[in-house]
Amino acid sequence: MPTLIVTKNGVALRNVRLLEGEFRIGRSLSNHLVLPNTTVSKTHAVLTRLGNFVTLHDLHSTNGTLVNGDDVALRPLLDRDVIQICNYEMMYLDRDFASAEVIEDPQPEPVEEAVETARAPLEPPRGIDASGHRIGGARGARWVGNGVAFALPVQGREIEALITDDALAAHFGAYVHASDGASRAVSAYEENHVAINVAAWSRYDATRREPIIVRSSDF
Repeated sequence: MPTLIVTKNGVALRNVRLLEGEFRIGRSLSNHLVLPNTTVSKTHAVLTRLGNFVTLHDLHSTNGTLVNGDDVALRPLLDRDVIQICNYEMMYLDRDFASAEVIEDPQPEPVEEAVETARAPLEPPRGIDASGHRIGGARGARWVGNGVAFALPVQGREIEALITDDALAAHFGAYVHASDGASRAVSAYEENHVAINVAAWSRYDATRREPIIVRSSDF
């Protein structure tokens, strides 16, 4: 059964199973997953599970919803996609966790909330990190918050792939925990894309799982 790993500012909060049907996320107590922050809309987004497929739909929220760093309105989720709503992150896994909890359908709120949604701080423009450095290069690589995503050509099509930040640091000296860390990571991919693509191809041959996640142990 699919699972959401919910964190806030990097701190683990809970593991939640996704049942068949709709799973609402937002500030209001009438949601399945309540995120108590005024920058979160009352009903911010909904996940819809139909069998093995889960789709995210942003409900015209004030501050938007990101998946792997991209602002989205509607997105089918893949294993290990990271959803970001304000300062909350939810990693989607297409498998069960023994410790995951089931959230029953919530009761409607008896009283209308008076607090409006606050505007979140402005994010840096897309493609630019906090120091004004470029993120994303000629090869289509882009920083997605925990690694560099790229497209891997396989048998006449492109498969989404990601090399994690720890692999970039361990093997290519791209230490991402700096103000220009995102642009360093993208540059490291561009400079070493042949070796990284070979590792990604090997990973795909071994697992046939999509998207392809390249970790430090894959080198």
